[in-house]
Amino acid sequence: MGRLNRWRFTPLLLMATMLVGCGGQATVFTKPGVAERQQRADEAACTEASIGEVQDPRPSPLPPLDRDAFDKCMRAKGYVPARK
Repeated sequence: MGRLNRWRFTPLLLMATMLVGCGGQATVFTKPGVAERQQRADEAACTEASIGEVQDPRPSPLPPLDRDAFDKCMRAKGYVPARK
């Protein structure tokens, strides 16, 4: 996917991380000292890497997102789940 096309899909990818399924709640990650722009880039990269890793039987306009793969990716980048 070209760089320009990737940025067109970034809002969709970020939306997929927030809307991870019926009844499910996305984990919010934090990393002290990271700029908001960098965090968004990391979230987009982890979302892109975890799309299509699972088969979701429910019809949805959003691609299936493997939450475990997303969580592992964010942790690998040094993020930790935020306290609720």
